[in-house]
Amino acid sequence: MKNILKYFLWLILTTFSVALYAQDENKTDTLERDFEIKPFVRLGLDISAIGRSIYEPEVRQFEFSLESEILRDWFLNLEGGIMQVRSEQETFSYSSNGYFIRTGADVNLLGRPDEFQNDLVLLGLRYAYSFLQHESPYYFLENPYWGEHSGSIRQTSYHTHWVELVAGVRTEAFNNLFLGWMLRTRIPLFRTREPDIEPYYIPGFGHGKRSSPISIHFSVYYRFGL
Repeated sequence: MKNILKYFLWLILTTFSVALYAQDENKTDTLERDFEIKPFVRLGLDISAIGRSIYEPEVRQFEFSLESEILRDWFLNLEGGIMQVRSEQETFSYSSNGYFIRTGADVNLLGRPDEFQNDLVLLGLRYAYSFLQHESPYYFLENPYWGEHSGSIRQTSYHTHWVELVAGVRTEAFNNLFLGWMLRTRIPLFRTREPDIEPYYIPGFGHGKRSSPISIHFSVYYRFGL
């Protein structure tokens, strides 16, 4: 975990350094001038779930995002999604359904010398909440000392709160169409204590056994003018 955190910090520092250098170059080549921020909403769709479904077919998750520039180079974000898990094994069955929401802000480290510069290097913070209901219709345990035991666990609810540090890059591939990636590190805050069953996968957070998961997400965005 320490190595992962070091890598994340290194990536943030590298991104920040590149952004500062690019910003200095922009200021040198072009005098930064005031311009009016045109109101817009940018809708994003996380396409990483497509790849995840290949190696984790039991997990289905849909995630979207909305953002708008409230001040120059400052973006307000609202993100959310739904999740479903279905796993049938010889010794157990598990299912869950849930949703998550995240909100926060990003700052564009690259800067905008003019209104036509739409590429972004982002650093941001999120507060997130997740809710799910899960159950195990049957399970079977075999122990050489205690013998065999089978049963079921009724449907129960599970809540999680956490904060995220995010860093990423976004570029305008075509007019109003953006492609980008976002690296996320999650720090748990509160969760359901002593649940009847530990969740296999927490919506928006990741695997339930991970204390501070780090993941990278690839998304496609479209900007709608207001």
